[in-house]
Amino acid sequence: MADSLQFVAFRIGTQQFAVEIHRVTEVISYCEITPIPGAPPFIEGMIDLRGQLVPVLDMRKRLGLAAIHNTMQTRILILRMNRQKIGLIVDEADQVYTIPVEMIQPPPDGADFVIAVAKHQNLLLVILDLERLLSGEEQVNLKAIGGRASVPANR
Repeated sequence: MADSLQFVAFRIGTQQFAVEIHRVTEVISYCEITPIPGAPPFIEGMIDLRGQLVPVLDMRKRLGLAAIHNTMQTRILILRMNRQKIGLIVDEADQVYTIPVEMIQPPPDGADFVIAVAKHQNLLLVILDLERLLSGEEQVNLKAIGGRASVPANR
């Protein structure tokens, strides 16, 4: 269907966000995250996902929202960003939406991290631009953190 696109929707605070479905490899329940010394505050740490170390970002911290305790609905979205897997901690990941292209509009000026806004029934979904979620320097640091974390601890 070229006249519609699919998105995975998730909630952070009261705001509904979405990412293109082809960027999401899986959605997992919140699990223990190993902190990384020296990482930026919004990088929660790393998880071991079936033998692959994946850096995890706390979207509340990244968006400047107040921290909350993780609940049974808290999820980690595993995404592909610039040939690297990353995890995003979100309050809830609820469903996949198929949205007609004509219901997708450009974002308002000055909307960082946003590629578009989509209308679906009574919902407004803010579609994240994953490449702009992290600055170039932060992306390089994330790759370096991933490389550092993959060194075995018991050398």
